[in-house]
This record gives sequence, C-alpha cells and structure tokens, in this order.
Amino acid sequence: MRKGFTTGTAAAAAAKAHAVYRMSGINTDFIDIILPDGSRMGIPVTCSETGAFVIKDSGDDPDVTHGAEIHAYVELNNSGIIEIKGGKGVGTVTKAGLQISVGEPAINPVPRKMIKENVREVIGASEGAVVTISVPEGERLAAQTFNERIGIIGGISIIGTTGIVHPMSVDALIDSFKCEIDVKLAESRHIILVAGKIGEKHMQTIRPGEDAVMVSNYFGEAFKYLRENDITEITLAGHPGKLAKLAMGHYNTHSVHSPQAQDFVSCALDIPTGFNTVEEICLTHPSGFGSIAELISAKVKDDYGFTKTDVLLFNMKGDLIGQSHG
Repeated sequence: MRKGFTTGTAAAAAAKAHAVYRMSGINTDFIDIILPDGSRMGIPVTCSETGAFVIKDSGDDPDVTHGAEIHAYVELNNSGIIEIKGGKGVGTVTKAGLQISVGEPAINPVPRKMIKENVREVIGASEGAVVTISVPEGERLAAQTFNERIGIIGGISIIGTTGIVHPMSVDALIDSFKCEIDVKLAESRHIILVAGKIGEKHMQTIRPGEDAVMVSNYFGEAFKYLRENDITEITLAGHPGKLAKLAMGHYNTHSVHSPQAQDFVSCALDIPTGFNTVEEICLTHPSGFGSIAELISAKVKDDYGFTKTDVLLFNMKGDLIGQSHG
C-alpha cells in the first residue's frame, strides 16, 4: 500500500517553497525537504507572492486531512529567529497536558522543528522569518477528529513524528487517545474509559459532567499507558458485548482479534448458550450482570495491576444492568 506524508511535512514544504520565493523570486512547483531522520523527500507545491500550499497526501491511509491544502506564508526579517504562527484553520491549545503550551497554535514539536530547519536551509544562518501556517478547511476537518475533546479549538493540529504516513496504521488513533489521557491527567488521577460515544453517553447518565476517554477497541494500549503514568484507579463503562471480552483476556476487542462474548456471558450467568448476541441476553436475562462486571473488574486488575477498577455495564437502551463494587 502507498505511503503518504504528514501535515507537518506538508507545512514544512509549503514554508520552504515560500521562503525560496522570498529569497529569489522563484515560484517553484516542487520542493526538496529534510525529514526528521535526516533523509529527504520531494513534495509538489503551488507557490506565489501570497504564499505557498501543499495538498496533503495520506497515501492509502484513511486520514481526514487527505487532500486538504496546507498553506504557509513567510515574512523575512533581520532578527535571526524563525517564529511560527498559526493562521486560519490551525487549532489553538486550550487545555494543559499536551506537547504544546496553552494559548499556542496546535503545531507539534516535530513539525515546528521541520519548518524551522527547512526554512533555515533557504534563508541562511543570519536571517529571521515569521512563518504562518494555515489550513482553509481546517475548522471543518477538525470536527471529524478528537481535537475538541482534548482542548484544541478552531482547527486541526499540524502533526507527525516521522514525516511519513503509513497506510492503515492504528498509531494515529492510539496517539490521539494518549493525548486525551494526558489532558485528563492534568486535571484528575482517575480516568474513565469507554469504547465509543454510546458508552460515553450512557456513562454520563450515571456520572453527569464527567468526560470519558474513547479508546475504540484498544483497551490494552490504554491500560499500559495508564500504568506507565502510575494510574491505579479507573472506570470502564459500556456494553457487556464489548467489555466482557476483557474478562476473557482479549484486550483488543475488535471482532478480527477476539471472539464474540455471548457464550462466555451465558456460562457466567449459568443460563443456556445459543444466543445470537449479548444484547439478546441483556433483554431476556437482564439480572446477574453485576457478576459480569465483577469478572471484568477482577481480570483487568489482575492483568494490569490496578488497585481499583469500577465497571458500569449498559444495554443498548442505556439501562444500567450491571455494576462492580470495587
């Protein structure tokens, strides 16, 4: 599958192309940039007096920023310093715990370094510059990301640690919820994990005003990261069809990596097997799910060393059908 390049690479390429224009008046349509590992990559670019832009190419990865225009405008000065600003469509950090300080544009450290290194290669050691990065469709695209949940408002983040996008990687999703955990840890040492929005919605009926971290199917990655940060108490909330897989020892709950849980739940409740789904069990045998919650709690505590794991189980209608007791 075809690899692509990150928004950080696109921003660095656009900035370098406009720096070339500012220094020489040349409107280049292809620019050679330095990647974080020191290798180089050629990037198509559109450049003019008013700035330069690169069309983000994510390769075969399903990235929401694929095809977006990443713009840069360079203004030279004699300060000797390269300053980076965020323009339209680049989010602003509003919560502590991220790699960027509150109030700063959401341009991560590696892209900042890339922009400075590539612009410096063009303007030389003594010149200075103000580089403004913008994404015209950034605010619309940000609605499809985790940005607002982690306190990045008004646009997308300029990200990337290697400069390259690897197709069909789950790394971006895992990195996103790790960032969200970092933000939560700046406020509290107790973290609530859910698989998705349905679990979060039902959880808030029991604990209104408390936000959860959505980890999709990657509970194992979340548990490891929490223990690395010395977190000992967590809450898990969701449907037993998903969370019962944790009691079975499956910490990637995607159907490709774990079996369905209805037979396990049936055996644990001491009822006949043969149900099509766990939800069917929830509807026909709604009592006893407290014991399922206790099994989930005990297994996660034993395997990851948490001292307390609260579990809230909901059916699809949002009824609380099972809860552990610490």
